[in-house]
Amino acid sequence: MKKTGLLLLGLTIAILTNGQVIKIQGGTSISKLDWQLKGVNIDPLYNEILIGYSIFAGLDYLDKQYFNLSTNIGMIRKGGKDEFALMDQNGVLTGQTITEKATLDYLSINTMIDLKYRIKEIVLPFISIGPRFDYLVSSSKHFDSLKEIDELKRISIGLILGAGLKFDISNLQFGLRADYYLDFTKVADWTIENSEISGKVTVNTFTINLTIGYRLK
Repeated sequence: MKKTGLLLLGLTIAILTNGQVIKIQGGTSISKLDWQLKGVNIDPLYNEILIGYSIFAGLDYLDKQYFNLSTNIGMIRKGGKDEFALMDQNGVLTGQTITEKATLDYLSINTMIDLKYRIKEIVLPFISIGPRFDYLVSSSKHFDSLKEIDELKRISIGLILGAGLKFDISNLQFGLRADYYLDFTKVADWTIENSEISGKVTVNTFTINLTIGYRLK
């Protein structure tokens, strides 16, 4: 444990020492859930697109001609929405519907390699890929039943696949990027004992962010 702590401290110091662009980015997340129940006659739930938020702070470092590394930490909302028919107190359909939004808010950390090629003096297109670690900090009421059976996963691990443009103007750097969150883990995966009923929840997420950075050196 002590060695791990020293390694993380050393890595943090190395990143800060070699940091060349400090930046913030923010925009929208576009996601939908695939909430499947097997053994019951119910269609997948919350599989309509939900517009959420994405906000990160980060540092670019080891900046070379054709690549740089980037480490970022922030918050992102994932989830989905669905429409349900309303019934009156007698259980009769009213003809009206209500939209329910199932949301998951994650603290997200990633480290990526940006592969880039300058096409003009200030224009820098890039593609990026890197590992990602998300920790669930809050969820909507729709996941309470999964919490009760301890099947709502706190940790999500995966990759970020992205592309975008950077614009260098003096010491400032502006940009636009789009990212896809590829998950290796499920939001939930469970089976009810002594029955044929099981279920799983997965999520697909894209983000579109504007970035602004300041070149330190």
